[in-house]
Amino acid sequence: MREILDHIHLRPKYCVWEITFICNMRCLHCASQVNEGWTRGEELSLGEIRSVGLDLAALGCEKVILSGGEALLRPDWRLIAQYLVSLGLKVSLISNGFIIDGAIARQIKDAGICRVALSLDGLAPTHNYIRQHPHSFHRVCRAFDVLKEQGLPVNFVTHINRLNLPELGALEEFISARRADVWRLQLGSPLGRMESHPELLIQPEDLPGIADFIVAAKNRRQVAVSVGDNIGYFSAHEFELRNTPNRQGLNFWCGCSAGCLNVGIESQGNVKGCLSLQSDRFVEGNVRRQSLGEIWQKKGNFSYTRDFQPEDLHGYCDGCEFGEICRGGCVFMAYGATGSPHNNPYCLHRVMQEGQPRILPEKIHSSESNPKP
Repeated sequence: MREILDHIHLRPKYCVWEITFICNMRCLHCASQVNEGWTRGEELSLGEIRSVGLDLAALGCEKVILSGGEALLRPDWRLIAQYLVSLGLKVSLISNGFIIDGAIARQIKDAGICRVALSLDGLAPTHNYIRQHPHSFHRVCRAFDVLKEQGLPVNFVTHINRLNLPELGALEEFISARRADVWRLQLGSPLGRMESHPELLIQPEDLPGIADFIVAAKNRRQVAVSVGDNIGYFSAHEFELRNTPNRQGLNFWCGCSAGCLNVGIESQGNVKGCLSLQSDRFVEGNVRRQSLGEIWQKKGNFSYTRDFQPEDLHGYCDGCEFGEICRGGCVFMAYGATGSPHNNPYCLHRVMQEGQPRILPEKIHSSESNPKP
């Protein structure tokens, strides 16, 4: 695996860009912990964003995801999207959908945005509770409808947690009935606001049942299911979890790509290998002080992935037969759970080897109502 890392063409192929820290929600699982009375600092100006966009294109970036906060609350979001599209980048948007009406949906289409991902965290009572707003579910459904009227591909993104876990079967039916293009499933990590809500956090022993559900949903083909990088690894389901129609490369986990193929840019210009890594430990530089190219190419940056050695593994991961290629799975999950980028209890191989019971698959497949928040 070391040879693969040494020969990979390091480039920020995928960029997740937090163009604003402002948000109109206070979601219980938010790793960024927005709306807590603080900001990251002065946000990048449109001119600064254009300069960084040029750097991204020069470095070989292909796709940019506009994020937040809530990206649509930045007044010049359309100008940002249009400029990035003019550079030849594929630009998509992730949104909570709350303010998307017919007019904004047309603006999204006219700006050249090629895909929108909407957050959906459960059936109506659960989604509204997690999003802390009584009308959130209705608004995200409206957003889906008006975006589809514009002919845009629309995905749903679900953070699996203990409240929506029993609803996954019903959510599959709901999402397939609306004919969403993709259903993205991922886990939350105990960072930010989620750290204050441990009752929501999926436990490692839940993973086999979740994997069983995902594989079954893929086989049912009612909706295209995409699996987040923090679900896996190296179980009997590994190929089925990783195998998707648009996946390029090997159909098994090859280690975290933060700082190798992925880059995250925060609203004030801080650069990380992954935008989900909510710790200053992972800040590699700021585009106001250095160019993105200088940050990306600086020796020693993104060392937790680029300079990984098997000796960096900790805990159960230390000595694992898959450790050299896995590198501890998703850094976001590992760091949130253990404080180490390379010690990850959220690992299917680890759970199965430790003999954890397979729980909840029958509840996951059912559409029974969720325990009331």
